[in-house]
Amino acid sequence: MGIRSTPGKGSVFFAVLPRVARAMPEAAPAPAPLAVGPPGAPTILVIEDEATDRAWLQQTLSAAGYAVAVAATGAEGLARCRERPFDAITLDLLLPDMNGSEVLEAIRAGGPNRDVPVIVATVVAERAAVRSFPVHDFLPKPVQAETLLASLTRAGITPDGSRKILVVDDDPHALKLMQTTLAQLGFQPICTADAESGLRAAAQERLAAVVLDLLMPGMDGFTFLERLRRTATGRRTPVIVWTVKDLSADERRRLKGSAQAVVQKGQGGTAALLAQLQTYVSAARE
Repeated sequence: MGIRSTPGKGSVFFAVLPRVARAMPEAAPAPAPLAVGPPGAPTILVIEDEATDRAWLQQTLSAAGYAVAVAATGAEGLARCRERPFDAITLDLLLPDMNGSEVLEAIRAGGPNRDVPVIVATVVAERAAVRSFPVHDFLPKPVQAETLLASLTRAGITPDGSRKILVVDDDPHALKLMQTTLAQLGFQPICTADAESGLRAAAQERLAAVVLDLLMPGMDGFTFLERLRRTATGRRTPVIVWTVKDLSADERRRLKGSAQAVVQKGQGGTAALLAQLQTYVSAARE
């Protein structure tokens, strides 16, 4: 039990009661719906079982320009996290099927959202419940809209449609094509004609993804990727290799652990490349 009181504003009383659920056969989680939002919008996963709070979070974030996906249980939230990366997650600690700290532990254990900012939004007033796992913020309910949005801003996640995609390619025609196409989709393309310039850009910008050619003068794409993965900011940035090179089995094995996908230039135009970006970057055209 607890109370929070603000002079001149009011008080909030709460009690956390144990919840006993009847044993039911475990069902497979439903397929994840597409997050609704404008092109280029950062995507937020809301894990919240209380329908009113879930609807409020979805409405507040959508109105602010974010794309929002929701989950009503811990299992559903973890299923969403396995399927795609998100830009941030809001997490309630009191869920019907598992404790929120268990959900957080599973997220931090691995997968595409291992390092994503998590904002805990809950009536549980004790931060010790999640002290063992890194969280970006801890917001006691009832959460104020300005508090939630300010927390996302501090995490560098703003709904301004400026998700940045770095394109590293020495072909000026390819750079021009990606500059136009990505801008039309609501991204902010950053185009560089050599790997050295690409590494400098990657160190200075918060990138949503990298589109990388392999055949470049000087430093090639393989070396660029190896150096990018040794940096703190580029360790887990999605990289889509886009190349005309006919890769050998050894080269594919070399890329397997570092690149999310390999797309051949000239096969299906840019559609295959954009499909891979849609998979790995939560900013696809709805």
